[in-house]
Amino acid sequence: MSAVTAETEEVDLAEVSLRELNSRLHALAQGSGPRHWRVRNPGGEHAIAAGLDADVEVDIDGHAGYYCAGMNKRATVRVHGMAGVGVAENMMSGTVIVEGNA
Repeated sequence: MSAVTAETEEVDLAEVSLRELNSRLHALAQGSGPRHWRVRNPGGEHAIAAGLDADVEVDIDGHAGYYCAGMNKRATVRVHGMAGVGVAENMMSGTVIVEGNA
């Protein structure tokens, strides 16, 4: 399920595919769309928020798998949990914060 508010786009990975989430995040490079995203129930999925190229904030509520926020350019990604191998790998710019172990 995806809920849109005036300020934050919320995506539940228990109901929306990772491919769909990343596709929607990549579309932000075109210049329009919400600038703050909250990802619920990440379930250790790999490559969450990988390849971003936009001034956007992504909060991941839970554990992320391998390569979370890899190839980041300009985005701020915060993992409220643990992250696996390759977190922020090949990052060009932006910020990645992992509040748990990485």
